[in-house]
Amino acid sequence: MDEIGYGLLDRTMINRLTDQWHYGGIGVIVAHLHGQPSASAHEAMQSWMNDQQRLIWRYRMENDFYFFLQRGKSEEQLDKLTGRAVRSLQERLKRVYAKEEPRKPRGVERPAAAFAIGHALAFPSSIGRSAEATIYHAVKEALSAVMRLRLRQEHASGAFEQAAAEEGLLNESPFLRSPEPGNDALEDQRLSGDDRRQPGGPSPFPIGELAKPVPTFPPQALVSDLARMFETNQRVQGAVIASEGRPLGLVMKENMNQLLAGQFGLPLYWNRSIAKIMDEEALVVDASWPVEQVAQMAMARDISRLYHVVIITRDEKLLGAASIRSILECLTQLRTEEARTANPLTGLPGNAAIQRDLQRRIDAGRPFAIVYADLDHFKWYNDCFGFSQGDELIRFLASVLQQVIATGGCKDDFVGHIGGDDFILLSEAEDMQRLCRLMIALFDGGVMPYYGGADIPVVTDRSGNPVAAQIGVTLSLSLLFWDGVQLVSTAMISQAAARLKKQAKSIIGSTYVSGSVYEKHLGEGIT
Repeated sequence: MDEIGYGLLDRTMINRLTDQWHYGGIGVIVAHLHGQPSASAHEAMQSWMNDQQRLIWRYRMENDFYFFLQRGKSEEQLDKLTGRAVRSLQERLKRVYAKEEPRKPRGVERPAAAFAIGHALAFPSSIGRSAEATIYHAVKEALSAVMRLRLRQEHASGAFEQAAAEEGLLNESPFLRSPEPGNDALEDQRLSGDDRRQPGGPSPFPIGELAKPVPTFPPQALVSDLARMFETNQRVQGAVIASEGRPLGLVMKENMNQLLAGQFGLPLYWNRSIAKIMDEEALVVDASWPVEQVAQMAMARDISRLYHVVIITRDEKLLGAASIRSILECLTQLRTEEARTANPLTGLPGNAAIQRDLQRRIDAGRPFAIVYADLDHFKWYNDCFGFSQGDELIRFLASVLQQVIATGGCKDDFVGHIGGDDFILLSEAEDMQRLCRLMIALFDGGVMPYYGGADIPVVTDRSGNPVAAQIGVTLSLSLLFWDGVQLVSTAMISQAAARLKKQAKSIIGSTYVSGSVYEKHLGEGIT
């Protein structure tokens, strides 16, 4: 098969596929190779293509490969033909990556996350849908399958990385090492955009960290100027059209080449202004928006814009651009880091993420509250009811904190699991004392089933002495406020919380004690 597409869904391709699908449709296969594919992977892909006698069109866009197959007049059904081709490609790529795979930790199967393949079928429509629309929907379906598989692979890969780190196999990974101060973008997350993460989730990573310089042209510049720039800079794939620093549109190299390659492309556009061919609906985002949100917006675009760069602004002025590849790679790293550092009992962010979120809020300079949550007489509970039931009680406390934040907190609130029965909650909610009272009410109202219906034994302290008037496990909360102005550090917050926590635990029953980070004598809250 000698024909190679020069544009996804260009007119030549549509005409070719339309002419060929009268034997029973077109099979669409999309293959994505992660990261930097090796020469062996490309050789395996080329060898597979050479063996596909029914391959009638192919197209490559960065690390995505699109293949279109047609069945013969009396051959097997299209779904079987396409399925057989997919399995063949999978086996070839698996053999390649199996040879390149690093040593695995004991008892852990490394996920096959080096590639992802999706496929769909396109049949002539009986409801009047055009050939272009039919093929477009098939391509989109196959690409969606690839994206779903990638998300599953990233989740599995996170579990693998955690197990591998425990085995000491990934100690040299630069991403898995503890970040050096001032040398990791994850430590500087000044965010004010719309964050749709779940309460207690990881700190949002701003898209501005991925901004790279991008060629910029005024709208009155000529198409010929842009074409010469692309010709002399082979690695540049797009240019932003801007006026006084404000982006107006985008021109991608591939789209411009398709336009100029037409029969009258050169005489029509060569000496005209760039404004005539720019995409005025390019995706423009603020630097503070979370990369997760931007990725969702980018992948929801029409397939003709799927690989267009994302324009990034700060204060409505052009900051740079980010490629889809860099955005997806960032998401993969973030999810791997989340899986590695999350507390395995509750799935909540652990100490590294807690420190980052605290520092991010301090850097932002906005007032916020800190709640430390701790169970009273949890050791006694473990001794009486066992560690397994103790784990269930800890999960119950985690669910209480998350439920309160979900119903009464703010979108940027954070719940972290320090370890054992210690939790931290960071919030910008206005009435934190009301939220503390709600946490206590939910905990006290739901803890009884964790005694299994039995009478609560006499509570004893760590020395085995009975604790007068204490009935079962209770919840102590220390509530700290920071005004967003005075100098503060994460160490100061931790020390102030420890003082409050000691005071709260000295009170019988579930309670909270509140105060400022700077108070020397902190007052007692309502119990």
